[in-house]
Amino acid sequence: MKDKNIDNDILKNLNYKWLISCGAIASFIFTFSWIIQGIFKYSYNPLKMSISSLAIGSFGWIQSFTFILTGILLILFAFGFFKLSKMRFNQISKWTYIFIFICGLGLIGAGCFTTGYINGYFTPEMLSNEYLRSILNRLFLTIFFFGIALACFIFGNYFTYKRELNWLVYSSLSGMIVLITFLISNLGFSNFIGIQYYAGLLERITFTIGFIWVFLVSIYFLIDNKA
Repeated sequence: MKDKNIDNDILKNLNYKWLISCGAIASFIFTFSWIIQGIFKYSYNPLKMSISSLAIGSFGWIQSFTFILTGILLILFAFGFFKLSKMRFNQISKWTYIFIFICGLGLIGAGCFTTGYINGYFTPEMLSNEYLRSILNRLFLTIFFFGIALACFIFGNYFTYKRELNWLVYSSLSGMIVLITFLISNLGFSNFIGIQYYAGLLERITFTIGFIWVFLVSIYFLIDNKA
């Protein structure tokens, strides 16, 4: 009977841990994808142009697929936290996995609506309805960025409960920096004087900070001895 309970505990741990690991996997896939695509994309300037612009033109489906795949992985990541909160980490706020779930939906939406002309990138393949698609793409990315920032802030409460000051400060700072760099990059994509030349870089910084946080939180719960 005791051995059976141990086996059940092992199965439960494996069940939620593969879901939690989806956060680390999503972070790696998304970051690796835009780096490689940016290197080989013809006439593409990563300092100035958005990651969404990688979905324009030949092989643009790769970025669209990356958005959707990453979004699905984040939804699985959120479900992992849902299961974790029901098992033994009841201090995890339900809003944590709700906002991560929303982040996943945001990326899936961004992948479904390819952006149009933005900050200098254009190809003949663009369709006449590019303006609407661009608005929807930016809207879904806005949902993602605000979602990841709010998840950072809410996780700060969990680390406060755990009395882990370093994680509390890191999580809170990550949320603030994501919001600040996102707003500044949006000014650049709106051709605000001077900033438009570095809008792509600022967006990449925003994504990177957000996904580093996702990656580290994922690893944190994977190696936690109580998990």
